[in-house]
Amino acid sequence: MAATPPITSGSAGSPEQNLDKMIKHQERMFGLEITKEIAKSQHDMLMSTAKTLGQSAEKA
Repeated sequence: MAATPPITSGSAGSPEQNLDKMIKHQERMFGLEITKEIAKSQHDMLMSTAKTLGQSAEKA
């Protein structure tokens, strides 16, 4: 069976282009997720430090 030509309707590109776009999008979303997790970890650490300092100040 002969290879079918890519469908060029509207803004849709070849399946390879669409796959590349999807991969780039997923990489970007993964990067944002990692950034969010890092920010949450930093926030949790700072809150823990602030709580510890507050408790130390109450004892002093």
